Amino acid sequence: MKKVITILLSFGTLILVAYFSISFYINSKFNDVKDKLIQNHPEIMNIEKINSIGGWGEWFSEYVLIVEINGSKFRVWATEEGKITDQEPL
Repeated sequence: MKKVITILLSFGTLILVAYFSISFYINSKFNDVKDKLIQNHPEIMNIEKINSIGGWGEWFSEYVLIVEINGSKFRVWATEEGKITDQEPL
């Protein structure tokens, strides 16, 4: 019985560590893209939301952000380097 509990606790700990590691990696990528976008485009006053576009095996190929430019909100598509590929007003 002790062996089963030890295995379950080890497995649970491994899952938690993996989950938090992936979350930390994703958030750091989002912060990098936000920083590069603001550096490359000083007209952006605020970034409200960010999300990545990509399918299985192609994480972080493109990002979608809701930004404020000169008092107006826009949906912006950007690369990892902070280059805006498309935008539309909201």
